[in-house]
Amino acid sequence: MKRREFLKQCSLAAGSVLALGSKGLAGGVELANNSMIFRIGGKRYNVLLILVDQWRYSAMSHGYHHDKTVRTPHLDKLAKKGAHWQWCYAAQPVCTPNRSAIITGKYPHQIPTDNDPAKSMDHNDRLMSRNERCIAHEFTDAGYNCHYIGKWHMDGGGKGFPAGFVEPGWPRRGFTTFEGFNRGHNYWYHNSYMITDDGQDMKTLGLYPDNTYEPTFQTDLAIQFIKQNKNHPFFCMLSWGPPHTPYGAHPDEFTYDPAAIEVRPNVPADQVSNAKNSLNDYYAHCTAMDVEVGKLMDMLKTEGLADNTLIVFTADHGDMHRSHSLTYKSKPEEEASHIPLLMCLPDRIEPGQVITNSVNTIDIMPTVLSLCGLNVPDTCTGKDKSLLLLGKTMPEESIYAEYQSAWRMVVKNQFKLIIRNVSGAESITELFDLNNDPYELTNLLNNPAYALIQSELTAEYAAWKTKTNDTFLG
Repeated sequence: MKRREFLKQCSLAAGSVLALGSKGLAGGVELANNSMIFRIGGKRYNVLLILVDQWRYSAMSHGYHHDKTVRTPHLDKLAKKGAHWQWCYAAQPVCTPNRSAIITGKYPHQIPTDNDPAKSMDHNDRLMSRNERCIAHEFTDAGYNCHYIGKWHMDGGGKGFPAGFVEPGWPRRGFTTFEGFNRGHNYWYHNSYMITDDGQDMKTLGLYPDNTYEPTFQTDLAIQFIKQNKNHPFFCMLSWGPPHTPYGAHPDEFTYDPAAIEVRPNVPADQVSNAKNSLNDYYAHCTAMDVEVGKLMDMLKTEGLADNTLIVFTADHGDMHRSHSLTYKSKPEEEASHIPLLMCLPDRIEPGQVITNSVNTIDIMPTVLSLCGLNVPDTCTGKDKSLLLLGKTMPEESIYAEYQSAWRMVVKNQFKLIIRNVSGAESITELFDLNNDPYELTNLLNNPAYALIQSELTAEYAAWKTKTNDTFLG
């Protein structure tokens, strides 16, 4: 476009502000009509959102009360280059519900299913309503190329090939291209579920290299997509299946020695052996994927994209590994509900921050959109916490978490209140001081010294129920 024509287009776009509306965008102005989005002076940040399955907060070699054995040097580096959220919780520590929360900014009980509006996305294998406004819709509407790679688990019960193909259109929730599958955990070539954007089996086409760990293959797809879009703003969501079971399906070179693993103090003595054996393989998955994080960081630097690409690393839930005699997910205990959240954007985020304000996965969508200067839809229940990333202060607010009709949880100022379904009735069962008791070994419920805190969190619980129209046992 010649300079005179360009200036004419600028003049036409600017003259449309009063009629069409405008909004700020990362230092610029966005002018919009139904067919175009035009920005003057705004810097558009790329986004790489890495979502892992069943990775608990403590399974990193940095952070508050982290597990002592696991090694994650690249995630440690990412935290130093950006921000480490010390108290991030899953809205619901189960795959489908929390993935739905991340991409909508809403609690699972607030999100109806598509085939039965009376049900919500608070169970696995449900299909989200087609009317939900999702994070990729905002990025696509802003002119980004939006691509999804890996496990989805929000398209109902479809599994394997071809049932796991996520059809183009509304089922992709704003993502324009898709390389992955709906659900399943098979981490090697011989049983891969990976499907192309147009619904073909990648393994059959010869696109999936033999003897390749699934996260490695998916990382290579992400690198390919990013390189192809290095001159155009992109939003890439990369979803790895591990460290979810099968624990043992990791590359052999990352195997730990079970005898050397130090378990958490809340693992009963008679279950230490079982915990060490499962953590041996769980940590191997974590370290293997940490290597993939390093590859992505190196690629962004090599391609000149590191300073203007927001990297987000988080999980849909954690894993108990015999803490409190429990296994897997869906629990309010720290090992299942407390998850990692790292964010790095050198051009905007103050490096080396440890953010102690509580944050929930429903806050990820509004925070990411705000950091990128995009619209935060009023459908979001979550809060924009981006000021904290910019070195500013915000008041501490409680976070709320849920699991079907089993329990609710409130966390504020590192105190946790748990409300459980006991014989069909709400019952406040536990109060923990996470600062002084990170392993939840001392229940402070009805302790006179904590009466005020218990009363405050109980009131917060009631307020959350009302605010979010939560009918828990009601």
